[in-house]
Amino acid sequence: MTGDDVHASLAEAIAWWRIGDADGRRVLTDAATEALVAGAESEALAELAGIPGDESPFAVDALVARVIAELGLDRALSADQEMLGVRRLARAMLTGEIGERDLTRWVHTRFHHESSSDLVNRLAALDDDLDIAQDGIIGSVVEVHARIREVASMLVNGPNAD
Repeated sequence: MTGDDVHASLAEAIAWWRIGDADGRRVLTDAATEALVAGAESEALAELAGIPGDESPFAVDALVARVIAELGLDRALSADQEMLGVRRLARAMLTGEIGERDLTRWVHTRFHHESSSDLVNRLAALDDDLDIAQDGIIGSVVEVHARIREVASMLVNGPNAD
């Protein structure tokens, strides 16, 4: 994992924590642990990796602020927090942590078809396409899953990746 990858993963985890979605604390501690294993050095990062599950959210927020300062993550976190959350879920889907439906359903519920991002709107539309494919009306679920993976890859790696 490169330094840029570490910063991207941490920024996505911090955004996930801040938007208040499921498993935010676990996502933070996992990202902090991965960053430490990859060679990142930060006292606050080490504390975040080992933060107790019952720690006050205010203490977690303060620790996150220290991590941001110590690792210079301000620029990485300047993006829209919800878009960082989408990237985190897209990355999780590509690594098999969650399924295609989990990604599209979250995006569809969160953004409907009204995101400023064409890629996010495509994921919302693909959620509808999954419903149609599962009902056997048109296309196959396998085809829709492939299109979801393609869009997720563009979200994580950029549209010209591969």
